Amino acid sequence: MEKIQVNIPGKEYWVYVGGDAYATKLGQSISRLKPGKTILISHPGIMEIHGRRLLEILHQEIEENIIFLFPEGERHKNLEVLESGYRFLFNHQANRDDVVLAFGGGVVGDMAGFLAASFMRGIRYIQLPTTLMAMVDSSIGGKVGIDLPFAKNAVGSFYQPEVVLTEPSLLATLPPREIRSGMAEVAKYGFLYDLNLLKELQDLPHEFETETPVFTGIVTRCIEYKARVVSEDERDVIGKRAELNYGHTFGHALESATGYKLLRHGEAVAMGMMIAARISELASIAATDLVGLHRKVLLPLLEGVNIPEDISMEMVESALESDKKRGQKWNFILLESPQKVRMMSSLPKRVLAEAIAETIADVRMCVK
Repeated sequence: MEKIQVNIPGKEYWVYVGGDAYATKLGQSISRLKPGKTILISHPGIMEIHGRRLLEILHQEIEENIIFLFPEGERHKNLEVLESGYRFLFNHQANRDDVVLAFGGGVVGDMAGFLAASFMRGIRYIQLPTTLMAMVDSSIGGKVGIDLPFAKNAVGSFYQPEVVLTEPSLLATLPPREIRSGMAEVAKYGFLYDLNLLKELQDLPHEFETETPVFTGIVTRCIEYKARVVSEDERDVIGKRAELNYGHTFGHALESATGYKLLRHGEAVAMGMMIAARISELASIAATDLVGLHRKVLLPLLEGVNIPEDISMEMVESALESDKKRGQKWNFILLESPQKVRMMSSLPKRVLAEAIAETIADVRMCVK
């Protein structure tokens, strides 16, 4: 089992990575925290597949374990579900002696983390990520929150977990498209910090074998990068953490333009990174064949994606502009070359439009 430290002012915690993380570390964590009860927050589908084992481990340490479930999907990360969560916690007399368990992917982690951060001004919580994206990215660093109807992640907080327990073996139950989506976040770390990671990603079998030491090693390295960045810049004060948004500004706009229904988060981020690479070349920022490298790495991860004909670059531009009108500061993360970041607060409209249009057309033509 690997052990990775996240060390920020006033808060130190560990991320444990390995197939026996729950069995060896969950009970220890509960025993250390001494909660009155645990509040397990998840989706019905996750509980059906993995819930029994988790509850068996919990029952060995604590008698009272209550469960709050909400429907799967980004569209349920909203104020209505948040309020139902508050009511659930209140009705079950949750208090600051208790511990919340966020058992799921990024949506569960965001929702459960924000419930924990805001109810009774803060309840301790543990991250138990079950998707690749959550394991390598969203479960680490304490960014929690919900979406408003007109803005993704518009309400939230920085609230760090007590511990993160990651079992890559859980990924074996996910459909291949979900794994490919999470691999886009892995690729992000490669473009930003580690070209060898990109090579390893391309060398993996097309149908990713998640229960192998090689795969666990890749997950662990991504977690190490995320932990290092968060430890250096928890609240994005010096701009280091902003680098991790590579591809996300455009990815969020694509998610919005497609109604949060057609693209998984990682797929949108993959397209967002391709857009960013095209911008870097069109604006004469990139010194290498950046677009070619992005296409080689990312197009295989977009298998099964369907961009309908009624989605246009104008719709994506509109989503970007909508962010700006709501006071969201544009911070475009671009690359001069792999591992060399350039941040820009504005770009020529012509460059934006051309890069978005070319990428949408490219994905439509190349992805089946």
